[in-house]
Amino acid sequence: MTSTVHDEPAIFSAGTRPKSTFAFGLSVKAVGYAAAGFAVSFAVLIFGGVIPGLALMAVMAVLLVPLVVAPNGRSLYETGQFAMQWFHRKHISRSTEYHAGPHSQIPGGRYRLPGLLATTTLHVGTDRHGNEFGMIHHPADHRYTVIVDCLPGGDEAVVRSEKDLYTADWGVYLADLGLASDIVGATVVVENIPATGLRLARLVEREMAAAAPGLSAEFVRQSSVRMPSGRHRTLARLSITFRATTRERQKEPEEMAAELARRLPDLYGNLAGAGVDAQPMTAAEIVATAHRSYNPSTENDFEELDIAGQPHGVAWEDAGPGRARTEWGHYRHDGATSVVWEMAAPPESVFTDTVLKPLLAPHDDLPRKRLTLIYRPYSAGDAAKKVEKQHRDALHAINSRGAKISSAEAEKRLEITSQARKEMVSGAGQLRYSALLTITAQDPAEVGNAAAVTESLAARARLRLRRAHGFQDAGFAAGLGLGVLLPDHITTSALVRRS
Repeated sequence: MTSTVHDEPAIFSAGTRPKSTFAFGLSVKAVGYAAAGFAVSFAVLIFGGVIPGLALMAVMAVLLVPLVVAPNGRSLYETGQFAMQWFHRKHISRSTEYHAGPHSQIPGGRYRLPGLLATTTLHVGTDRHGNEFGMIHHPADHRYTVIVDCLPGGDEAVVRSEKDLYTADWGVYLADLGLASDIVGATVVVENIPATGLRLARLVEREMAAAAPGLSAEFVRQSSVRMPSGRHRTLARLSITFRATTRERQKEPEEMAAELARRLPDLYGNLAGAGVDAQPMTAAEIVATAHRSYNPSTENDFEELDIAGQPHGVAWEDAGPGRARTEWGHYRHDGATSVVWEMAAPPESVFTDTVLKPLLAPHDDLPRKRLTLIYRPYSAGDAAKKVEKQHRDALHAINSRGAKISSAEAEKRLEITSQARKEMVSGAGQLRYSALLTITAQDPAEVGNAAAVTESLAARARLRLRRAHGFQDAGFAAGLGLGVLLPDHITTSALVRRS
């Protein structure tokens, strides 16, 4: 008599968006504004009369509503301020267009990367294993970013138990990032680009036997050209951003390179537990990645040079586009059109480890697609404080509404924060995360269909996305994984944000 054991897939939860809930389910900020407005109105009512006091109270209530109403997670005040900033940028400062090259105002006539990457510099280091690595310096923030080229093993021939181990080890890896106080962010980029077939054709020519029959040789040559036709290559990379903690490292990139040379092998070596083979990207590879993203037409040129083992000769100062223009809902760069979405909300219920597969897999209607996951770890001390605070806020949200009328959202939030407390005791880390999704089309007429397909795939992945209106260029730069973390560049005032 035999028994069959069925491996059930592990179930995960995305957590909840951090927020502070006070009385009546409102945020602490909203309650504070309401209390201040009521106090002023009450004083006017006592000393100035009933009618002025009630009128001022009504005005305060009307002014409070746009702070409470927050479609897509942004208050109406925040949305209005952002719209005014876009109007100023579009029509007054005219900073939505970028021109580079000899006939531009760029110093030296170079083709520098635009926007948030304009002031960055690229440096070269060698780790203790002798591997060269490129290091992007963000001087304004005193931050450095290294990028690791990743080769995930895939899950087609992996049993369920190994998948669960890979997932668990990836969680441990992210938790360990919070143990280092100078790591401010990690970005995972998985992109699909059209396959050129050049590598396969070159491999066939190199391995072809000189005495091979003519018909067979011709068949293999033609197959090497036709097989990649219409196919895609999937590339993956991980970038880790560090904050320089000493004056020497802030001023001298060589000092930071020496520090990273010691630590980097452990960072990419530990990815093996998650089923990922990794090695640091060289400075030349980083330049090629940035340039072909802004100018997709150069992809074949870079691949041919890489196959031939020849340097491409492009400097970091010339890795940007010749011309780019950002619009409210898309981004034009060197003849290509890109659209960026940001994650408005994670999956609302539990999910398996394959939830993002619809977005990660190549799609015939999306020749160029890039999914970027951004992680910002808390330090061990801050993580414990954040978890306890979120748990207290969840309890308060339940109690403020009454146990009998508490909403399902409040109960779910309490359950998730309680679980987070238990996991924290067991050694789990705490981090903030977000996602960006970018598609690029050569023909602007294809953008509409590509956008519809993308939103359909996001629905299958149970992600709620919203188009990055008004900051398509910044979203595009952040999605490249070159060290740009959007939360560090917020332009709206903290006074008008929902929480």
